[in-house]
Amino acid sequence: MKKVIYLAAFAMLFGVAASAAPTPNVSEKVLKAFNETFTAAQDVTWHEYESYSQANFRKDDVQVRAQYDADGKLLKTIRYYSEKQLLPNIVSKLKQKYSGKVISGVTETSSDEDVNFVISLKDDKNWYIVKSDVYGNLQQIEKYKRADL
Repeated sequence: MKKVIYLAAFAMLFGVAASAAPTPNVSEKVLKAFNETFTAAQDVTWHEYESYSQANFRKDDVQVRAQYDADGKLLKTIRYYSEKQLLPNIVSKLKQKYSGKVISGVTETSSDEDVNFVISLKDDKNWYIVKSDVYGNLQQIEKYKRADL
């Protein structure tokens, strides 16, 4: 009986170890730059791609992806959040132009060149995808009939 219990425990331990994803070999330069910039990052996971390393993590109520080159230079951040973190000037313009619609999510992309926002809005019948810059210049890029009703 002891043998069966030991074998079962070993099988469970082996199964858990085998299912754990290996951590990519992120360079010290990248880790140092990341730790200096994102001191309050939580639940950090790393992914290696051909031309960059990416940290996926959470900071407060925001999901973040930060992409670094091999020298530790931050290339781009992508942040996912709700209306309460969106710039007030953009919220104001959205409320004026899309009156009666609810902001359901924001994707912010930031790099050395620019900062862009892709905002999902919805009403009783449709989803709207709107692009904005930091100044609140809005451009509707998609409109879909809601299938979640």
